[in-house]
Formats: sequence, C-alpha cells, structure tokens
Amino acid sequence: MKKLSVILAISLGLAACAEKDSDYARKYRNKTGDKAKTEQVVPGARSAPICETPEINICEKSVLPIVADIKKNGLEAAVKALKAELSLPEEFDGTEESFKKLITDGAKRIKAQNRLLVLADKEYRTIYNYDEDVKEATEIVRKLMIEFVNSEKLENGRMDLVGALNTTAVQSVSETFENSYQGKDLVTIDMAVGCGADGLNVMARSLLPGGGPSGVIFICPGQLLLNAGKTKTERIAGLVMTLAHEMTHQLEYRGFELENRVLSCVNSDLADKSAKFIESKNKETQADIIGFRILNKFLAQDKELSVQTEKAKAALSWMCHLDDKGNESDSSTHLDNKSRLKNFFKLKETEDLLGCSKGPRC
Repeated sequence: MKKLSVILAISLGLAACAEKDSDYARKYRNKTGDKAKTEQVVPGARSAPICETPEINICEKSVLPIVADIKKNGLEAAVKALKAELSLPEEFDGTEESFKKLITDGAKRIKAQNRLLVLADKEYRTIYNYDEDVKEATEIVRKLMIEFVNSEKLENGRMDLVGALNTTAVQSVSETFENSYQGKDLVTIDMAVGCGADGLNVMARSLLPGGGPSGVIFICPGQLLLNAGKTKTERIAGLVMTLAHEMTHQLEYRGFELENRVLSCVNSDLADKSAKFIESKNKETQADIIGFRILNKFLAQDKELSVQTEKAKAALSWMCHLDDKGNESDSSTHLDNKSRLKNFFKLKETEDLLGCSKGPRC
C-alpha cells in the first residue's frame, strides 16, 4: 500500500499533463525563460545562445527530478508483479545477475526478461502515458517528412517513399509484443536487447522486418521518460528529431540518399578520421541531417526565437544521454554525441532559423 501511495502521488502530480504543467515543469520553464531573457542579444540581431557550445547549452539540466521517481517506482512495481506471476523468490530484484542466478534455463530467462519489459513499460505509463505523445508527434513528423519527400528533386521512386512513410508503424512495447505482424520475432528480439529488461536504455530503432513492405519504429521507455514532467510543447518537441531520424532510415531502406556534397560538407571536420570510419557513419549521419531539417521545419512553425530555442533544446537533449561511441576502433555506426549536436548547427537551415554565424554551412 505504501508503494501504491507513492505511485498515486506521482500520478496525480502528472495527471492532465497535456492540459496543465506540473510544478517541476513550471519551475523548469520559468528558470530557462529567465535565462533566455538575460542571454537575449540586442534588438535587431537574431541569434540563439545555444549556437555556442551546444553540448553545454542543450545538455545542461535536460531531465527533471520526476524522471528518477518514475523509473524507481515503476520498476519496483514491475519486479513485484513478475515475482508474483513466476513465483520467484523474494531476493529477485530484476537485475541481469538476478535473472541469471534464479532462472537457469536460458529460454525461460529470456521469456521472463521480455515479460519484465512489458510490465515495466505498463508501470511507467501508469504514471506518464508517453504513448499519447508518441502518437501525436508521429503524425506531425509523418506530415513534415512527406512534404520533404515531395519537395526533393527525385528522378523516380517518390510514391514508394511516401508509401513507406505512410505505412511505417511506430509501436509501443505492448504493441510490439502483443500484436500480430510480419517479422514479429525479429522486432521483439531487437527491442528486448536494445531496451533492456527494465526498458530504461536510451535508444530508438527503425526496422524493415522481412524486407517489407511495412516498416517498424520503436523508442525505448528509457528515452521516452526523459520528457516526463515537462510541458506538452517540450514533450512533443522532444520526439520530433528522433522520429524524423528513424523515418529517414525507412527512406534509406528504399534507396534514398543525400547528395554527396551535403555529407562531405557536414563531415568536413573529420579530416583526422579514416575514409572507412567516415563511410561507416554516413547512413546515421544522413538520418541526422534529414532529422535536423525536419526539426527546423517544425521549429519554423513558431516565430519567436526564444520559443524556437527552447523547442530545439527539448528536441536535441536526448542525445546527451547516449553512450559515446566515436573512436576509430569502435563498431558503432554513429558519430559521437558532441559531433552529432555540432552537425545541427552546420546546416544552412539552422543558420537561417536561429542566426548561428560560424561555418561551415551545409
């Protein structure tokens, strides 16, 4: 009952989140708003403070304290539910070590870990229903992505790309494990490994199970929870670039490629890296570039620089929580987080929108 009371208290604190700000969100917004006022440049000049040292301006205090509470209480409730379902001993705590020690059969252990992921997702959503934010953000991004494809100079294949955007499903944990669809085994395995049994890894994935025709995107609860306690505007913004990045992979699966000039421009400060290293990152760099362009179109819907700046921070801050994997010997397909953030400010569209003045402009 004590745990339930704690969760109920948090739930009430986040109730009607889409209609009314939480105390955390209000304090956070007021503080950042005051900071933006003090940093605003003289009238007549248009330049956003985040243009300089973006990894500091974007990453500083990007998560509210409520996130830790949701993770703790949600996971505790899920572990308790799993212990009751599987008659696990009291010492089971949901950790990898605990699974290996108490469930020795490999197949049963994997099944139990998958079940914990589903239960954990359910408990997190009891406090903060991020699925609703994902649905709304998906429709915003899908519309902007279709506009982008229709504006591109393509010899052929435009209808296939638009079709891919329209048929790609952005699935929750429960939908991924409980619905029937082509390639389900592949997607559930990928999600289980990527998100972890507690669901708290910061990761999103875009898949084309079985080679098509419909793509699947999922975002782990750990990444979605980064938006907890913030205003609805911030929460939606926090999903736009992620979804646009993953939607771009669906275009890549159908053969879409940027001009080499754009990639070469963005990669211009990687002269110390080998050609093989740069080439291994290009698919993800391309997805970032298109994601940034879609983000800029989203930001341009507002005219106030201060609003655009706060939305940009919310949209990019998830990158601050990724594991850095950018050295020559690493097999990761992404650039390091600092480089990815810097690339946003290399785009001509970002310069036009936020007034960043240093080159290159791609």
